[in-house]
Amino acid sequence: MTTKNEHLSGIQARIEELQNTITEKEAKIKERGRQFKDDLEAELSPVELVRRYPFKAAATTFVAGFLVTRALKGPRNSRKTLPADSCIAQESSSSQNSSALAAIGLDILRSAKDLGFTYLQRYIDKKIR
Repeated sequence: MTTKNEHLSGIQARIEELQNTITEKEAKIKERGRQFKDDLEAELSPVELVRRYPFKAAATTFVAGFLVTRALKGPRNSRKTLPADSCIAQESSSSQNSSALAAIGLDILRSAKDLGFTYLQRYIDKKIR
């Protein structure tokens, strides 16, 4: 009978040892996951990407601003297919919407351009010094 009790206590000790090992491994995996997340965030941060690739960032910003402006202005040929009565009413509202969206698009483009040139200027200043 003592052999069974010794055997059971040995099994319980092994179970506790395995549970402790699992807990340790789980903590290590969580820590590695946090470290990987932090490294990935640092690697893919917009500031770091602009510092690493200033010309590509400026070009991408310019193209994105251009595309947003084009998308906000809308197609120019849609007015030709409308009847004359609805065309007059829609032209005034459409022109107001179009001009407002174009102004927003231009502001976005200017902001993106300013941001790109600021980063480019800082990059060049750091390279010269």
